[in-house]
Amino acid sequence: MTKLRLMRPYVALLLSAVLLLSLNACTAKIETPTGKSVPDLGWLFLDGGPYTLSTRVEAAPGPASFQLVKDLSLMAPEAEVVFSCETEVAPDSTISVALGALEPGFYEVRLRDSVRWNIGVRPDAVVSGPDAQPDFDEFWEQNLAELAKVPLEAVMNELPEHSNEIRTCYEVRYPSFGGAISGGILYVPVAEGKYPVRLMYMGYGADIYYSDPSSSPECIEYLVSIRDQGIFKDAEGRWIDRGLDSRENFYYRGAFCDAKRAVDFVASLDKADPERIVALGESQGGALTCVAAALDPRIKAIAPAVPFLGDYPDYGKIVWWPMHEVYGQADAEGLDRDELMKMLTYFDVKNFAPRIHCPAYMSFGLQDPTCPPHTNFSIYNNLGTSDKRYFCVPTCGHAMWLESSWSAERDAFFARFL
Repeated sequence: MTKLRLMRPYVALLLSAVLLLSLNACTAKIETPTGKSVPDLGWLFLDGGPYTLSTRVEAAPGPASFQLVKDLSLMAPEAEVVFSCETEVAPDSTISVALGALEPGFYEVRLRDSVRWNIGVRPDAVVSGPDAQPDFDEFWEQNLAELAKVPLEAVMNELPEHSNEIRTCYEVRYPSFGGAISGGILYVPVAEGKYPVRLMYMGYGADIYYSDPSSSPECIEYLVSIRDQGIFKDAEGRWIDRGLDSRENFYYRGAFCDAKRAVDFVASLDKADPERIVALGESQGGALTCVAAALDPRIKAIAPAVPFLGDYPDYGKIVWWPMHEVYGQADAEGLDRDELMKMLTYFDVKNFAPRIHCPAYMSFGLQDPTCPPHTNFSIYNNLGTSDKRYFCVPTCGHAMWLESSWSAERDAFFARFL
């Protein structure tokens, strides 16, 4: 995702909610790779209930209306209120509300008319089953077979201004599915040897960035640019509604193949250790991370953050973008809605998830207004690996790239493989 597009709703959410401190923890602790516990503000319930929400809020003391709204109804003409009561904001700006039993899922809290935030209940029990078509595997096997016929023929241009005596930086280009060009920014250690590889997939429309060549001296890093994004970014800035008329024409057919081709490229490098390839990314980058791992078992571990493109049917029930943009374009083209949704099943990351068998560590922001937690867990709960865990930042919206706690968690997780 572009940071410009996404920070606006994130900032708006924080200004409307501004929940500052927890009163007490409500969940069991999950041990993480750093040895620390998942951050807990009392907004994520992991046990079987009944549940009590106790937290500090930025609200004036006194009587207050309280509602709990199911996330899957947020885009409906009328939201589904599953619990409501009158409560009291205490003089120390805390509330304590007995919620009773709740189904697994995510809910929006509405305190008075101005304060809103999300809570979660047993996210690993959220059910959003795969809806892959019977020929899903055949379709992707055919795509990969076509991709394999395209010679890699990578062109690597050294970028001296981003290189030093420790690592050399290159801009890389090579043909991918259908002859389209993909590539990225590559950092390779100067010293001889075999090195682990970190594949870094980029967010939707994100601007290219360059790393410090001294930052990871014992690692090959590759910032992947799929077609028309990254170093190839075009002026239009919209991709998700391109080619909606068929699975053959949809933008992500080629883009997902580009994600796989990046694995082909790094595995071909003389200094790469093909047994130590990991992948990471946020938002669209999280989606591409998952798809690449589903399409290529050479990826040994993944760390997707707030993954995009999961659970198209429910996506549009929770937030406006991107599905209503997709619906609008489809309507403008006169496309049948049922056929559209059938076509999108071939590109729904939750349908790739059962094909992922490597260890996975997913992070999510409980307040995410762009890739909401329900869609993250539609992917997570369908993963084919049992070696999986998740990390929640309760106050975070979509901007997981700003969370230093997640960076530390991810690096500690990857240390097992690198």
